Amino acid sequence: MAIRKTEAFVIKTVPLRSSSLIVTLFSREFGKIKGVAKGVRKEREMRGAFFELFTHADIVFYEKTRSDLHLISDAAIIDSFDVLRTRLNTIVYASYFAELTDVLTEIQDPHAEIFELLEVSFRYLPALPGEKIARLFEIKLLNEVGLLPHLDSCLQCRAAVPERGFFSVSQGGILCAACSRGLGDAKPLSPEALRQLRFYASSSLEDSLKKPFSAAPEQELMKILESFLLYRLSGPLKSRQFMNAIRESVTL
Repeated sequence: MAIRKTEAFVIKTVPLRSSSLIVTLFSREFGKIKGVAKGVRKEREMRGAFFELFTHADIVFYEKTRSDLHLISDAAIIDSFDVLRTRLNTIVYASYFAELTDVLTEIQDPHAEIFELLEVSFRYLPALPGEKIARLFEIKLLNEVGLLPHLDSCLQCRAAVPERGFFSVSQGGILCAACSRGLGDAKPLSPEALRQLRFYASSSLEDSLKKPFSAAPEQELMKILESFLLYRLSGPLKSRQFMNAIRESVTL
């Protein structure tokens, strides 16, 4: 077994027997990895803090060649991101980012950009509107894993769509008015929402966070991307279901 060391974010934990955890991490060098952290759930075992959700840590693990489940031997916290676990809205959004990363990435498929996306999103989340960061996170993550909807031209005829377009979940992108006819899931997209979607897809996360947009296109993009992800994932994420369930009673 080779010994590996990497920076990683904790994105999921599952209890294993009475004292251990199966930990899913997204690492800078190796992408998503899973490992067993033995004994961390024992009474008075302080190492359990290293594997709190959202924690950014240096991880040492023994890489098994015949299994995707490695043995985590050591961890040191770089940033616990405790602030994300103190407020309901940050818990909800950070959990959504972690779950979406888990379901859209493959084991040990390196994406340093996704690691950076988690880091920046977790850092900005306590200070900026969660829904705006969520839209950016969805778009940037979809782009990194090769699932970003086609936005540059009509999917069917390849004509430019300079102003108003139609978004088709089943087709996976933008259609012109003529090509959208007969497609029941082709929903109109306002010019502002289309411009915003293209800007988010082509700009850095930091530049996108600085760019002000009105609330209406944000709502359009939220509905479109939620439908797109629901179609691609063949079912809702638990974190998104919880987010939608409490939205009317709690300000997110």
